[in-house]
Amino acid sequence: MKVDQLILYILYASTFISLAFIPKDKLRDASIVFLFQQAITWFLGILAVGLKLLEYPVRELAEVNGTSFLYEFFQYPVITIFFCIYYPKSKSKLKKFLYVSLFSTGLTVPEIFLEKYTNLITYVNWKWYYTWLSVYATLFLAWIFYKWFFKLDLNKD
Repeated sequence: MKVDQLILYILYASTFISLAFIPKDKLRDASIVFLFQQAITWFLGILAVGLKLLEYPVRELAEVNGTSFLYEFFQYPVITIFFCIYYPKSKSKLKKFLYVSLFSTGLTVPEIFLEKYTNLITYVNWKWYYTWLSVYATLFLAWIFYKWFFKLDLNKD
């Protein structure tokens, strides 16, 4: 087994295992966030690949599409569930900014290593800070949608 496939298997396993840590009373919230983020990341992933900004040389469903099925369709939407469920609603704007920034950094740093040391992702016309900014924007967009969908107090953010 090649290292790239092993990494994919480990990421799949960790993503599936993380689903067990979604609180039972938040399953409805989780499903809405998951579907919303899937729609956003799937479109943006196809756009990035179509514009030749990124390539995924080793990927699942290679005959069907050029994006990373694991990341765009499964892993990132699952991470967004935890982002929204545990968002610090009643904290200061600085803490909220740091929360989103920490998630963005936590997703960007591993991608930098994957790009440098594996064939799972290749930056063609892309920079690491594009990832950071797009993750920040899509996480924040998911939070705004989550607040709107569940009619949370929109003035408390």
